[in-house]
Amino acid sequence: MDIYDVIVVGAGPAGLYASRLLAEKGYSVILLDAKEEVGKNVICTGIVGRDIFQRFDIPDKSLIRFIQNIKVLSSGGKTITYNHPFPFACVVDREGFDKSLFESAIKKGVVGKFSFKVIDVKVERDGVRVFGAGSSLKGKTLLIATGVEYDLNKRVGLGYPIRFVNAAQAYVPYEGIEDVTIVIGNNIAKKGFGWIVPLEGCTAKVGVITEGRPKEYFLKVIELCLQHDPVVVPMIKPIAQGIVSKTFCERVLVVGEAAGQVKTTTGGGVFFGLLCAEIAARVLIGCLNDNDFSEERMSVYEKEWKSLIGREISLGIKVRDLCGRLSDRQIEKIFNAINMDGFLDFIEKNANFDWHGKFIIAILNRLLNFIK
Repeated sequence: MDIYDVIVVGAGPAGLYASRLLAEKGYSVILLDAKEEVGKNVICTGIVGRDIFQRFDIPDKSLIRFIQNIKVLSSGGKTITYNHPFPFACVVDREGFDKSLFESAIKKGVVGKFSFKVIDVKVERDGVRVFGAGSSLKGKTLLIATGVEYDLNKRVGLGYPIRFVNAAQAYVPYEGIEDVTIVIGNNIAKKGFGWIVPLEGCTAKVGVITEGRPKEYFLKVIELCLQHDPVVVPMIKPIAQGIVSKTFCERVLVVGEAAGQVKTTTGGGVFFGLLCAEIAARVLIGCLNDNDFSEERMSVYEKEWKSLIGREISLGIKVRDLCGRLSDRQIEKIFNAINMDGFLDFIEKNANFDWHGKFIIAILNRLLNFIK
């Protein structure tokens, strides 16, 4: 094939899902990734909303279990136990989740090419050419979905995240608790939190998202929560924070974490990435149908995704900054407030796992008097 309709660079959830949606409409799509296979070495809690499989038509064979109860610990030892009336989220095997997306894409006709690192991009008069080591491919359009790798954004003159938090995570032998546990405290995770996500076979994902020194804070979570000191070396990665401009140019769009489409409250990128992949695919389909790849036409993508999630991202940044200014004493007061009669009922009525904005505003208004 001389030229593909779409070249997608990056085989994370956003790139995989957009590839499938494009191929479903009969367009030729090639998916490129520098890794040897899908889903390897991903730092992620693996917690997603319970409706994600149905919402995005993803096979649920990566599902490990549903989440109905969560325990939240403060660094001072206070506990909040939240029991929802029904499962509201689930734990997935992230490698298996990504592979399910990949298998679905391949069935629709997507061509996958791995161990192919794109090192340069050139937007030409009649298409976009990507260059690897000793070879090149050409497409009518390009979708950049490279996660926290921003070289291609820069190559075509697009924006990229400039603010980050850091995540550290490892698989740790763990027994004695079945509920997901969240750890909060600025001496445990500055402007962030730690987590323990029990898996199968007496193993858990233990991790932390924080500003600065992720390995040090990871060890603090281990020390606070575990009864032993496992010898583990966590994987560490940056997580993008904040709105990115711009995410389009002639023939090119950027999606997922490469576009800053990350929940700034939790650091999760799967749900927002899938939502924006839908928008990217829809815009590219329109461009291909009309043979119009102008910058003006491609700009529709950025307007739509920022209208959908821009406020959530901006509000999450403000909340993270606010939490970073709280002392651990103030955090303890918040725990006391939440444990008061009626507060957990308030959370149940207002919380939404995937959309945090309205809940954040509601809970901050209620907590204001307790943190003065």
